[in-house]
Amino acid sequence: MGKTCVICGKPSGMYPLCREHLQMKADGKVIKCEDCGTWHIVGTPCVCTSSEQKSISDKTVLSELTCLLCGELSNGKHFCRACYAKYKDRSVDIRITNCKTVEKLDEYGNLQYRCADGRKVRSRAEAMISDWLYNNKIRSVYEEPVYYSENGETKSILPDFYLPDYGCYIEYNELTSEQYLKSKDYTQKIYAENNLKVIVMNEKDLHDISACLKPKLGLH
Repeated sequence: MGKTCVICGKPSGMYPLCREHLQMKADGKVIKCEDCGTWHIVGTPCVCTSSEQKSISDKTVLSELTCLLCGELSNGKHFCRACYAKYKDRSVDIRITNCKTVEKLDEYGNLQYRCADGRKVRSRAEAMISDWLYNNKIRSVYEEPVYYSENGETKSILPDFYLPDYGCYIEYNELTSEQYLKSKDYTQKIYAENNLKVIVMNEKDLHDISACLKPKLGLH
């Protein structure tokens, strides 16, 4: 079986070019690439040049793609490494406006529990507390930041709920790990130092939220 033309694929006998393209070679219209040795028609790029340009183009496109969450370069991925590491085991709500701007609606992720008033919280316990407040017509704000100063630096904590009509916060202690308890001790210290009223709840209080909260809120 003879060869086929490297340009058009037609039978070319023992030559790399068919008769037509051999004549074009003789007329100087077909030349061999100095870089890769492939025959190609004058005025059209060699396959090696096309591949190189495509590779450069692909790399340019990849380098221009950015993370959906933070806008940093992401090497062709939906998320940069930092956001992937932060949110790979969580859910995060975002708002995309006009296919241009992306806003993270929740910095920490895992707002998975929808409450009776339509808002989302992070745990089943918080959803139960939120629903009790809503059903008892008590206004509450979820994770209203509390700002404080420490060593000359402004910091903040996120209480579970703030009750504006009662001027107090609700914190639910869910875990029992040493690190978690230290974190909760720290937040209690912040409340005390800033003269803020806080009601601390635990799992036992969920069995009768009314019995826990009504006396502390002065309700009957």
